[in-house]
This record gives sequence, C-alpha cells and structure tokens, in this order.
Amino acid sequence: MTTKAADIVVGIVLLCFGLIVGWDSLKLGSGWGMEGPKAGFFPFLMAVIAVAGCLVVIRQAMKGTSSVKGSARFVPAGGMKPVLTVFIPACGMVLLTEVVGLYIAAMIYLAAYIRIVGEFRWRTVLLVSIPVPLIFYWLFEKIFLIPMPVGMFGAQILRF
Repeated sequence: MTTKAADIVVGIVLLCFGLIVGWDSLKLGSGWGMEGPKAGFFPFLMAVIAVAGCLVVIRQAMKGTSSVKGSARFVPAGGMKPVLTVFIPACGMVLLTEVVGLYIAAMIYLAAYIRIVGEFRWRTVLLVSIPVPLIFYWLFEKIFLIPMPVGMFGAQILRF
C-alpha cells in the first residue's frame, strides 16, 4: 500500500468517526445553556476539528501535496515486526483485563514486555512490574476513589 492510499483510507475512517461523534453531540445539545456549555458542546467542538483535519489530509493526499509523496511504501520491508511487537501484547493486555482486571493485567503485561522486548534482568522486571500497578491501585482506588476494571476474577484476587 502506498502512503497516498493509506492517508486517504485513514482520513476517511477518522472522518466517519468524527461525523458520528458530531452527530451524537448534536443530539446531546451542543450549544450554550443557562449554566454553561451543554453536554455535547466540547465533543462537538472536537469533532469539528477532527473532521476539518481529516478533510485537509484527504485533500493533500489526493492533490499530492502532502509531506510524504504518494509513491512511497506505507510500511517499508521489515517495518511490521516492531509494530506487531507492540500491538499484539497490547491486545493481549486488553483481553486479560477482562479476565483478571486492570492492575493484574498491567503487572503481567509490564513483566512480559520488559523481559521479552526490553531484555532486562529479572530483578529490573520485578522492581518495575510489581510496584507500578500497586501504586496506581493505591492512587486510583484508595486516594481518588475511582474504580478501575476488575474483570471476572480480579475482585477475588485483589481481596486476597
């Protein structure tokens, strides 16, 4: 796929997303009320900015005036491996969050990523992957009182 085609496809996808957000924001009310902005005001404003940006990107790609010329390959040879090295574990963490919750999934994700991708020693892996989720648990659950996803088994594990 060329860079020009990728610019157009991504621009159209994000344009559609911006239009959906804008439409829903109008349903919420995007104006100014007696007490200030209505619920859809800021999402509508962000949608307008996103749609305008997408139209600029699509126009530049079609005219060939973007900073990257359209004949260049979007992903060079061997360029997908680093992307997939980040993308696949991130998807695994999202799925794991549904089962064991955010904090335990983050602990497993950090440990695996630091060890496998970063190739650090186990001491470093444990010194980062255990305290970081515990600090975030303390901060969000205890200080800010914001519950994070606990997953199917996370509540039982966190009680332990």
